[in-house]
Amino acid sequence: MRITIVIGPFYPVPPVLGGAVEKVHLLLAGAYRAAGHEVTIISRRYKNFSDDEVVDGIRHIRIRSTDRSSSLAVNLVLDFIYAVRVACALPPADVTITNAFFLPLVLPHRRAGKIYVQVGRYPKGQMWLYCRADRLQAVSRAVGQAIARQVPRLKRKIAVIPYAIPDRYFSKPADTRREPVVLYVGRIAREKGIELLIEGFARLRRHDWRLRIVGPHAVAQGGDGVEYFGQLQALARQRGVDCEFLGPIFDQDALIGEYQRGGVFVYPSLAEAGESLGLAPLEAMATGCAAIVSDLRCFDDYIEDGVTGLRFDHRSADPADALAVQLARLIGSLEFLQHVAAAGRDMAGNFRTSVIARRMLDDFASLLAPADSEGAAR
Repeated sequence: MRITIVIGPFYPVPPVLGGAVEKVHLLLAGAYRAAGHEVTIISRRYKNFSDDEVVDGIRHIRIRSTDRSSSLAVNLVLDFIYAVRVACALPPADVTITNAFFLPLVLPHRRAGKIYVQVGRYPKGQMWLYCRADRLQAVSRAVGQAIARQVPRLKRKIAVIPYAIPDRYFSKPADTRREPVVLYVGRIAREKGIELLIEGFARLRRHDWRLRIVGPHAVAQGGDGVEYFGQLQALARQRGVDCEFLGPIFDQDALIGEYQRGGVFVYPSLAEAGESLGLAPLEAMATGCAAIVSDLRCFDDYIEDGVTGLRFDHRSADPADALAVQLARLIGSLEFLQHVAAAGRDMAGNFRTSVIARRMLDDFASLLAPADSEGAAR
């Protein structure tokens, strides 16, 4: 197969500016190439990266674009301009995969082949735009159900296939020695519930534990900017929380090291219509770090409360207290913490690269098969 992957307009590949989705696509591209397929990745032009090169058997085409703006309207305009440029440069393919907003509207089928739209965020009424697509890849059941609910006629085009976790996350035993650290990894943005994490941690009153926050606050990298970052730092000081803000970590091995050192991972997202799957908790679980998440439906695919992880009610009258209770359960019992961590690691194994790549390739093949032999959409 000739497989083209088109990344959105704001992050380059290799993902030197971060971007979890970009990392996953590069990872899967390597698996497709190893399986004998011809793979091209199209991403934004960046600094001294070549406009057209082959690396590890994968062709990279880079298209002129720019950084993300703080304005949604501006970002949509930038996305459209990028989409038109990509459509003009697109090589012939059997399947073209993309998560760009406007690209499925302008892709020429004769060169793109089957148009495969990755829906990596909770849909907000825009799915009707993608009637030209041959497949809508929902990265969680919650996303797939939302697409079908919003545009019922697209239900037959939906396949639920999640993101992949690199094998390197599973490289060390789950019982690796860990620090007394509650860890968060993700964008420093209001919808992520970081204030709630700081407040909940403060209520633990466990001075033998520390809070460590990893992620970008810059608007161009998806954060909410310097002012919000300063508010979080001030809140931690006011509440007497021993909190380290490490900034973004783009090197994968360094990030894995943080997960492996952390005692408990917390992802307190409040984004009811923003989260799609939640990749960071899965990454933490793969390293053997016990995870606590909010009660968003996107976590249903891998968090069974009290078994593979813990959940807290972020909609309660006092969500910080609900989080503190769950933190206390894990921190207060080493046996329970280790049990949850081991079960979570086993669950994360279902998201290994080899597993997800096989599911993707099988789905591509089903789209390319004669119409009367294609099975029902998953």
